[in-house]
Formats: sequence, structure tokens, C-alpha cells
Amino acid sequence: MKKTLLFMMLGGVSLLGISACSSMGGQPAMAESGGSEMSMDMGADSYLMPPAKVKMMMKMMMSMKPDTLSAGIKRGEKLFYNEKLGGNTSRKSCGTCHEGGGTVGGAAQMKWKGMTMKVNIPTLKGAAAHFPKPMGPMKALVDLESMNNMCIMTFLKGRPINKNTQQSIDLAAYVTSFSKGKRLEPGKEKTVPRPVPGAM
Repeated sequence: MKKTLLFMMLGGVSLLGISACSSMGGQPAMAESGGSEMSMDMGADSYLMPPAKVKMMMKMMMSMKPDTLSAGIKRGEKLFYNEKLGGNTSRKSCGTCHEGGGTVGGAAQMKWKGMTMKVNIPTLKGAAAHFPKPMGPMKALVDLESMNNMCIMTFLKGRPINKNTQQSIDLAAYVTSFSKGKRLEPGKEKTVPRPVPGAM
């Protein structure tokens, strides 16, 4: 409980700058054009945590029980294969397309501005080492947790996970485990062993 509260206090990052940020507990995107400049209607320190919350967070951190990466990965694996992740209605899980961190091949469909588009299903092996990077038709710069949420919303037809929760961190930890020993290459394109012609 204390860990969940702590993550909720840390302040969220909006998912792709879309209106769904309110359901994630996120804050408004700080940048508009290209993400390089802060919005003019925001104060210079408006993205910083209030002093009172900092003090409370520090107190909670001192009383938190230790956790381990292996425990987080195990919890993340359960979420990865959970067909109810994000309250989805597709009766599928992340593992449906990415069994063992790989890919079933082929392409999945997604809706974008009234159009149906095909998206190649990539392997997750080495994928975490490529974030942050621009993703989706809008080419928004996202981190791994936001990419997980994109998949949950677009392909599982579920709701995004609040990025300030242990569940979001655990799922990212499991996905990251497929990149153990891989070279860090932010921005690298996804790896598609068997691409479908015409698919993204």
C-alpha cells in the first residue's frame, strides 16, 4: 500500500499527450511542438512536486520494505499473461501476440482517424533497449510504460495502467527482462522477423 501511494505521489507523465491522461493519473504534456519547449502557460517549476508532498514521500520511503527485481519480474509476468489486464474486452493478453517475449508474426489492426491500419507484430526480445522513441502514426516520443499502455488500449481494447503504480513498473520489468544483455539503443526501429507487406 505504501509503495502504491508513493508512486501515485511522484506525478504522472501523460500518455502520448492525449486526453486519456486523466484516466492514468498523469499530468498534461509539458511540450507541444516536438517536445522541445515547455508550454508558455506553465510556470517554470509547475512540473515539480509541492514541498509538502516531497516531505511526505521522504517519510514513506524510509519505512518501505525492500523489494527485488526478480519479484517484480514475476509479478509482471502474471500481468503479461492476464487476459483481464486493463479490464480489456478482447479476451487476449500481451502473451497472445508475444509468447515468451517473441512474436506470433503477422499484423494486428488498429483504428486511426477513421481508418483501419495494419501494424506488424514485433518481437519483444531487445525491444525495451530501444526506448524512449517515437511511436504510432503520430510519432509521439514515448517510454516503455507508455508503449505498454498503447498496446493495452489499441489491441487489447482495455484501459491504460496508471504509470504511477507498482503494476506499471512490474509489467515494464517483465518486458525489460527480454532485453537482458542487449545494447541500449534508444530510438531504434522495432524488430519484425516476418513483416507483412503494407503494414507499419
